[in-house]
Amino acid sequence: MIKYIKKSLTSHGFTVGLLLFIAVGAFAQKPLNPPPPKVPNSRINLLSADSLLGINQNPVITRQFLGNVSFSHRGAILYCQSATQNESTNTLEAYGKIRIVQGDTLTITGDTLYYDGNTRFARVLGKKVVLTDKKVTLTTRIVEYDIQKNRAYYPVRGVIVQDSSTLKSEKGFYNTRSKIFNYKENVEIINPKYTITSDSLQYNARTKMAVFKAPTLIKSKDGDIIANAGSTYNTQTQLSNFKGRSKIVNDDYTLIGDTLNFNQKTESGIAKGNVELVSKKDKVILNGNIGMRDGKTGLTKILGNALMRHTAERDTLYLSADTLYAYESIDTLQNKIAKKDTVKRENRMEKLIAFGHVKVYRSDMQSRCDSLLYDLKDSVIHFFTKPILWSTQNQSEADTIHVYMKNKKVDRMYMINQGFVIAKDTSQNFNQIKGRNISVLFNKDTRIDQVMVEGNGESIYYALDDKNKLIGVNRVECSKMNVKFKENQVNKISFLGKPDSKLVPPKELTNDSNQLEGFNWREKEKPTKAEVLGLKFAMIPIKK
Repeated sequence: MIKYIKKSLTSHGFTVGLLLFIAVGAFAQKPLNPPPPKVPNSRINLLSADSLLGINQNPVITRQFLGNVSFSHRGAILYCQSATQNESTNTLEAYGKIRIVQGDTLTITGDTLYYDGNTRFARVLGKKVVLTDKKVTLTTRIVEYDIQKNRAYYPVRGVIVQDSSTLKSEKGFYNTRSKIFNYKENVEIINPKYTITSDSLQYNARTKMAVFKAPTLIKSKDGDIIANAGSTYNTQTQLSNFKGRSKIVNDDYTLIGDTLNFNQKTESGIAKGNVELVSKKDKVILNGNIGMRDGKTGLTKILGNALMRHTAERDTLYLSADTLYAYESIDTLQNKIAKKDTVKRENRMEKLIAFGHVKVYRSDMQSRCDSLLYDLKDSVIHFFTKPILWSTQNQSEADTIHVYMKNKKVDRMYMINQGFVIAKDTSQNFNQIKGRNISVLFNKDTRIDQVMVEGNGESIYYALDDKNKLIGVNRVECSKMNVKFKENQVNKISFLGKPDSKLVPPKELTNDSNQLEGFNWREKEKPTKAEVLGLKFAMIPIKK
């Protein structure tokens, strides 16, 4: 039975229009609205339409509506220009100026709608489908919205705008109740302060927390972050918790760790597991088990198997210790935080302090000590607590030693309290000098050039003839003395004050006559590069 009715329909009734064609007795026998379905409150209710075309083909009952059509269902209002309602299946097909309104916050617009009243599932299609939920706007071509579960899904590329952020992805889910997004494939979040790219991530619009489901890159004016799946990042506070091998890169440094907890605003945080910090401008690399950085004070602390590498044009200084402290330029850092810079400045690592089982290796210098201070700005290394240094067949010991470098080479050394210098010559003889305080000058080959003793001076040097044949051992005691060397052999010696000198012929030499008290040639203790680097690093070729 077919009915065609041209009417003005409202939710309260209707007024007869110009034409009314019905089969005989049809209107009297069949109501306009069929009986409600058995399930309470599940029926799609018509609110308004300009006209109706009803087609009844038992057991299928359908109604077609034209012009300014609207329906209500379980708290949602559906608007369109035309619609076909299937009373039997409780479904709806709608076309033209689609608009779904749920509550006072969510709206979906598009060109075509397929809606199932039983499952409360809507599928909206169009050239431009827009979902708006308060401050969140999604634009795409298809939106599938499960009203019952408050979950929207877009299976094609979509663009989401929230506040000042724009997000793009190939597909994604949005929970309108929890405000949680799940983005899939070619994900990109663009914000004036940062850009995030990933293949899969979850984002909570309320907490501003992003959870990475795949390797992710975050770029900002403060630097880049490379994170792995399972990591979290708060886009508002810039606090991060990175899992897996993650990396932070900016103009000043690179920080890498198996896990990273970091505040990008203050450049502060903690890294754990195979930590590496690279100070780019200073050419310094720090490694360890744990790394802690305080951007406000400019302090970086490296704990456990701590290692430093300071590269130069021709050589690299390797240093290992239990703990390392690295200090940046405080003035530059404070000006950067206060944003008072009018001239571009550079953060530089100025000082490095090492504690516990300190070992140093460079091709021209090796050392062991309990602690040291490395002043990178002034190129000075201060060795503390009974340090011992080796340099090209020379050995130096004292309570404290200060080494000054020039043009990336050891230039001079000051030994404080109980200084002892041993120089091994080409004939395997040990020339020895000791005193309260000793100053040592080195030549361009890092060999001893001159030794100056202040207080309680003692020396033993081997006197050789022109053919390097031993004449005897000269033992001298004098408060102050000045010894000049050539090829690690004593070339000239002068004394201030009256010296006590004795030449011992070769036949009369004994250990007492050719060794000063405290003599101990400890070359076997000299650390190698492999030892300083540790087994983990020693297996990896490292360029100087």
